Amino acid sequence: MVKMINSLATKPKSTESSARPIRVAAFFAGAGGLDLGFDQAGFDIVYATDIDAWCVKTLRANSGKCLVSTPKVVGADITKLQKPDLPTGIDFVIGGPPCQSFSASGRRAGGASGTLDQRGTLFEAYCRVLGWLKPKGFLFENVRGILATNGGRDWVQIQDAFKALGYHISFRVLDALDYGAAQQRERLFLIGHLIDEAMLFPEPLFGPDSAEQTPHISAGDALAGIAETEDIESLHLRTGKYAHLLPLVPAGSNYLHFTAKRGYPEPVFAYRSRFSDFLYKANPDTPIKTLIARPGKYTGPFHWDNRRFTVAEYQRLQGFPDAYRFAGSRDDAIRQIGNSVNPKIACVLAKAIAQQMFNLDHGCRLLPLSKTLSFDKRKGDKAQRTRALHAKVRLSGHDVSAAFRFADYESVTLPNGFESDKANTKVTVDQTHVKIQVHSDTSRKLFARMRLEIEGTEPSLFEMEGVPAARIDVSVYGESEFAVQTMWNAVDDWVIRSSNFHSLFELYGHFTEPHPIFRIAEFKTFSELPIAQFAKHCADFGNCSRHLPRDHLTKLFGLSFRKSNFLDLVETLRSYRYDIRCVETNVAMPPGKYMVAYPFALPSRKQMNFSVQRNRPARAFPDQNPRIAA
Repeated sequence: MVKMINSLATKPKSTESSARPIRVAAFFAGAGGLDLGFDQAGFDIVYATDIDAWCVKTLRANSGKCLVSTPKVVGADITKLQKPDLPTGIDFVIGGPPCQSFSASGRRAGGASGTLDQRGTLFEAYCRVLGWLKPKGFLFENVRGILATNGGRDWVQIQDAFKALGYHISFRVLDALDYGAAQQRERLFLIGHLIDEAMLFPEPLFGPDSAEQTPHISAGDALAGIAETEDIESLHLRTGKYAHLLPLVPAGSNYLHFTAKRGYPEPVFAYRSRFSDFLYKANPDTPIKTLIARPGKYTGPFHWDNRRFTVAEYQRLQGFPDAYRFAGSRDDAIRQIGNSVNPKIACVLAKAIAQQMFNLDHGCRLLPLSKTLSFDKRKGDKAQRTRALHAKVRLSGHDVSAAFRFADYESVTLPNGFESDKANTKVTVDQTHVKIQVHSDTSRKLFARMRLEIEGTEPSLFEMEGVPAARIDVSVYGESEFAVQTMWNAVDDWVIRSSNFHSLFELYGHFTEPHPIFRIAEFKTFSELPIAQFAKHCADFGNCSRHLPRDHLTKLFGLSFRKSNFLDLVETLRSYRYDIRCVETNVAMPPGKYMVAYPFALPSRKQMNFSVQRNRPARAFPDQNPRIAA
């Protein structure tokens, strides 16, 4: 069998030509990236549907033009389609259900919801139309994260659904960069087929895995000779908290340039406290990172000329021809481009499918099943370069504490029981020893005392005997349950006043990948209020991000373990800006559990993007799937 498969990697199965065009139906068609690729490979797209009105207009605008096929374009919700709505005589089906439920952004938001989200179950509707159309095969596309959500259970469920329809499946993660795109764009492709024989995927055309060792296409090469279609001046980032930083970012770098680990003298961000595309500036001499559909104000890629890319540049980088037209505003077009499948890889995949499933000779070289591609090694190579860079910074004697300016001051730190113009916080400094005294109300009763230590040069002074680079002793007075919040407000105020960091959050990093440059060395409580014990519990870094039983939280506050009591408590603690997560706030959380994302009260409630959904139905969440365990 292996010998037969390897022979397929060097020649097509047959050179017979098809008697008629291969009829294709496209679902979740979006802007038509998959459709265009299959159209370019000679398939006839006869039907295309999407729920998004702008995508429907885009498909219609390009039908019979850039898209040689003239499909019937339908704006519809796939879950509401009925069999009579669909065409007959379909040979092949293509589609990629929405990926947000399986994406990296979902994981960083607190857990990719996968099939627990309604969007993550749209593959069921895809299976339903497959059952009606009964094509010879189909292509399913999604992000590679779909392999891992909910402990891999989602992927087992999806595979089982396709197999139940009578299809054999072959799947592989491929990078569009290896097939002519000027961007790194790794996606999972699954081919369903009726023949009980492995379907092979196309051999890369570019990069180290290509037969001719053809270099990857750089962003500069991809954009060569492009016409200006927008007001370039309006695309420059002129205003905003971080706008002044973009010109300082070296081409190919991002916000990490402004971190202590990269040797920036006055750091602005903690290491890995942002997505990698935050302030990311493209390098004209290399491919770019993945284009996304909804970039924020500071989300790249930015052009190396310190501006946003034009829509025309976006579509070049995504592999669409210049003549392709996108309906709607600039934001609508960018969303469609960012959500689309890269047409270049779609075309090569279509040729590989036509060659094996429909006996068309495209001369497409196929990958043996045993062939491992090298794009995953890029991550390892990058990590090695990163470690070398960090080692160089350590050898330079870079001291994180040098990023802080130590000075005495008084300030108002709300909430408190004082007049709004009366200082309730006093900061005194002895070299790098900072003392912060803060009052949450008029009481002089000591509520809690905390010591923070800021690391210095590497190796971390946390691991050595002696005094850390900087020490902050915080004492909070008062009898109010707001005392803890007031204490963290005072610390956050000190960070902002004494450094270029915009909040304490910047010193800690994102909870999924924390790289704190401080630790809470000591936390003592003198109040009997439950919130004091809760704050002490959170102050232990080891307790952050742990999934704990819900009754652990209610017992801390002396409550009975009832859903209403628990959720009331969650909402109260979130109002104090503690990032409490449970299944009612983040659907990927296991029922019966909760977690605290950060050891401190967040500087702003805006950093908690989820509200409590009290009516969310209970769901099964087994600890382990026996199929996976086996």
